[in-house]
Amino acid sequence: MAGLSGIRPGGDRTPTSRPAPDPRTATLAAFADTARDQAAGLLDRCWDGERYVDRPGAAPTVRAHCDAVEIADLLLGVAPEHLSTEEHIGRLSGLQDPKSGLVPEFGEPLPVADADGFIGEGAALYHVLCVGYALDLLGPSLPHPVRGVRDMTARQLVVRLDALPWRTGAWGAGAWVDSLATAAHWNLRHDDDGDNGPGTPESLFGWLLTRADPWTGMWGSPSAEEGRLQVVNGYYRLTRGSFAQFGLPVPYPERVVDAVLDHARDARHFGSGRENACNVLDVAHPLWLCIQQLGRGADGYRSGEIDDWAERQLATVLPRWQDGRGFGFGPGAAGPGPEPGLQGTEMWLAIVWYLADLLGRSGELGYRPRGIHRPEPARQGIAGLS
Repeated sequence: MAGLSGIRPGGDRTPTSRPAPDPRTATLAAFADTARDQAAGLLDRCWDGERYVDRPGAAPTVRAHCDAVEIADLLLGVAPEHLSTEEHIGRLSGLQDPKSGLVPEFGEPLPVADADGFIGEGAALYHVLCVGYALDLLGPSLPHPVRGVRDMTARQLVVRLDALPWRTGAWGAGAWVDSLATAAHWNLRHDDDGDNGPGTPESLFGWLLTRADPWTGMWGSPSAEEGRLQVVNGYYRLTRGSFAQFGLPVPYPERVVDAVLDHARDARHFGSGRENACNVLDVAHPLWLCIQQLGRGADGYRSGEIDDWAERQLATVLPRWQDGRGFGFGPGAAGPGPEPGLQGTEMWLAIVWYLADLLGRSGELGYRPRGIHRPEPARQGIAGLS
């Protein structure tokens, strides 16, 4: 009979012993329940009646709309209720310039492409990622190919990669690779006119594999002023759009773990109260990506240290949720600052998932990123569609 499994024959009603619940997983579940319960309210807070803003008082941005779509999908499984799904799709699709395939910021002109046809900096680089994935969550894809990447030759790509500021600005260099590789991913969905330049994706991975530092598994150089910040954050952006997005193994994963754990001890970036969403994500994701190749648990490479770091980060971030407002991005020059907003909330929700998954406990959250921070590859290899 239901509810009597602990009664022994003869009427002994001594209950069967059960292990006590793990308070850490209970905390994760409670956090996720709170976030889901408050998701609609924090999205309302960032809707100005016409468009989305990162936080009240800020100007509307393309990214804010995309972050709203990501948060609603992650926590509620639907599009934000301020517009119908069709209206979300129409607005985001309509932002893309049909000729270039780029999405400028609200009120700004289209960026001017470089000689090889693709841009070098600015908000439009990130819009390749965020608008593409927001539309992907809503159903369709970007309606037009990114033509600068479609038309780029392998030779032009190698010249461009060689010219990126790997020694002084590896973070920006990695962000550029992320945008180019993501554009190549979206372009592969346009079967007839959206393919990429001859050999361009193959040349990208060939260049990356032959230029990775065998001592760190990364690209770029540390500095006395910032330590490994540029290198590690650039590594996350670069591998997110290339190896992770295309489902390919990263080179030298053990050395990457060594370099990332060394960086995570840098008090300039990870001292008490100094953590921001970029810096923590850019450690959590590389560690997560590498252990997919190296294995986890007692036999995994430096698993105990990875677990300890993830535990500490979870203990730090979960209490920072502000009821009805979400997460602030965090201190530092990068990002929108400490006030809770859509960017901080979207990023920290993804970070919490990666930290929990490093510990084998992400199932307690009841959510899994499906957009720009998805753990699964968007496609397997360069050829076939996902």
